[in-house]
Amino acid sequence: MKLSPATKSERRVSHRVGFVTASASRSGGGLFDAMRGLALDLPGAGVTPQVFALRDAHTEEDLAQWGGVQVTTFDPVGPAMLGYSPQLREALLATDVHLIHTHGIWMHPSADVIAWHRRQSKPYIISPHGMLDPWILNRSRLKKWIALRAYERSHLNRAACFHALNFEEADAIRAAGLKQPIAVVPNGVVIHDTNGNELPSWWQDGFSSKNLLLYFGRLHPKKGIENLLSAWKECVKNGSIKDRWNLIVGGWGSASYTDKLRSMVGEGVNADGVHFIGSQFGADKARTYAACDCVILPSFSEGLPMVPLESWSFRKPVAITRECNLPIGVERGAAFEIGNSVEELRNFIVELCGVTDAQLREMGELGRSLAEEKFSWNAIAMQMAGVYNWLIGIEKKPAFVID
Repeated sequence: MKLSPATKSERRVSHRVGFVTASASRSGGGLFDAMRGLALDLPGAGVTPQVFALRDAHTEEDLAQWGGVQVTTFDPVGPAMLGYSPQLREALLATDVHLIHTHGIWMHPSADVIAWHRRQSKPYIISPHGMLDPWILNRSRLKKWIALRAYERSHLNRAACFHALNFEEADAIRAAGLKQPIAVVPNGVVIHDTNGNELPSWWQDGFSSKNLLLYFGRLHPKKGIENLLSAWKECVKNGSIKDRWNLIVGGWGSASYTDKLRSMVGEGVNADGVHFIGSQFGADKARTYAACDCVILPSFSEGLPMVPLESWSFRKPVAITRECNLPIGVERGAAFEIGNSVEELRNFIVELCGVTDAQLREMGELGRSLAEEKFSWNAIAMQMAGVYNWLIGIEKKPAFVID
């Protein structure tokens, strides 16, 4: 469907965009924060988002975080990993949104978007959120092969446009054989007031005399956390790292994988100086960032992770791999570039002991400036609104859309 061309003032009239995703809660990991941040700022850019998602264990608890955005969730039927819900398809076929924005792939909502597209002959855009990266494609290959045969290949081929978080993800989209235009727009971040001095609930008195290195996010093999713990263990064995630094591990994952990680190190100040603090949300999440001195993400695969952006918004330096796709952080002096092997991580931990608190604070300030300049949600929402308006025929193609 195409709307008649509009004048610049008329483009402020709200157009409706449907976000379709497998989860509208913390169960979606960083994708939850990315979708929500965009949705909350889109109305200011003349776009009204409406979210269609599957219901999960955290849906009811997290709905309030969507503010005034309309979120409709549906019970899945059958295996949760499939994400099948006949109610979701019924709702999409009945909706009057101008276009759909699919967030994430490989689950049955992709098939529901195809059904909507065929019924209403309207365009849709896909944000893979790193799910076409080679590292991801090489995991659960049978599941992905079945999904491709059943619906995902059609979903990918029929998209009017793709949204890549950076040029590295755009390359991955092209490597998958997809030829459509790609809008290259990063994730954004909420710029936080960092004046509060309240401590998180996990704080211990012994932390006051130490620097804290924080791993924050999903506990998953792609995040490199096993190699980080192995490197940390070696540094504790061979030196006095824990006298100055302790490692805080915050995040969520399967019970079996979390138990595996915890078995790798001795927990507590008097053991290996490693502390598992579990998931942190709301005020405790903000206090966790504020309480640490540096944040580390030794990932093997990412789209554009939210954790470094959030860290910078709290004036914290980050240690990131090339796979985090944020070279600008290293270029601006707001990030350490690290490898993800045990040896490379061990070398970084040793080097970190030589970095002064003043240097860490300076890097954090550079990160805050970078977040304000490049990653504010307001500017990113305006860019995405331009993509939507182009796709429905009321604006020219934005310059950041590549053919």
